[in-house]
Amino acid sequence: MVVPDRHGKLENIVLRYNRIEDYLSDKFYLGSAVGRFANRIAKAQFQLNGKIYLLDKNDGNNSNHGGFAGFNSRLFDYEEKSGKIVFSYFSPDGEGGFPGNMHLTIIYSFSDDNELTVEYRAISDRETVFSPTCHAYFNLSAGKNTILDHELKVLADDYLETDSEFIPTGKILPVAHSAFDFRDFQKISALTPLKNEILAGYNTCFIAASKSDSMKRLASLREPDSGRCLDVYASLPAIQVYTGDYLSAPFHPFDGIALEAQFYPDAPNRTHFPSCLISPGKEAGHVILFRVSIPYPT
Repeated sequence: MVVPDRHGKLENIVLRYNRIEDYLSDKFYLGSAVGRFANRIAKAQFQLNGKIYLLDKNDGNNSNHGGFAGFNSRLFDYEEKSGKIVFSYFSPDGEGGFPGNMHLTIIYSFSDDNELTVEYRAISDRETVFSPTCHAYFNLSAGKNTILDHELKVLADDYLETDSEFIPTGKILPVAHSAFDFRDFQKISALTPLKNEILAGYNTCFIAASKSDSMKRLASLREPDSGRCLDVYASLPAIQVYTGDYLSAPFHPFDGIALEAQFYPDAPNRTHFPSCLISPGKEAGHVILFRVSIPYPT
């Protein structure tokens, strides 16, 4: 994603591989479309309509990002249409353990105003879960600095408490006066010392302050040297902030930050979380928009 800095210099602001072959063996979900369910499902199973569905255990005892058969590991058909790229994929019933034959379309478009829009459309012949996301890793300095020097704002008053495996405990906690309080712009490295966790950075689901199902701003990221600011908008109810702690060769920890708009992790097993179910024969749609502004307001 190539955008100018405050001096007009064009640079790429997302992590990428130099060879197409590396995407086929990628283990970081680098820039990928994620689904059928973004994030983790506890014990790799959920119950729907009286039946228990067993999923791929690709993250310890849990399922993460759709399992081994997730969208990130699949090849899509594509078509170019009027300045857009339309990707399509058919996910058969039982793929990764999920119910329903699903037809998926993902539409990417990039505007002259430095807006990248990602639209997800899915239709299934059975009731099923659907929580897609875009797993791009951003570095607004174009790799000159780590993302720990970036300043982050998350439009959320609450976040999900998780256990050591990043599975929600069910508790919704306030961000106020904690290491998770990004209601105003904060340098990421300024709050990490306040965390009482093994993870140095963040792998945290923040609940959108706005409860609207329409487009709303979830987070903003800015980098002082380049003057770039990235705003994330989505129709989804939460955003996972992951600071790239587990990145390794050819990358390094904190080389990029993923801002993943999505439903709550483990939503299929938590009745008090927003539902990610889609009805048979009814198209479901979600939109994520990334907007870059230069220079950001001071």
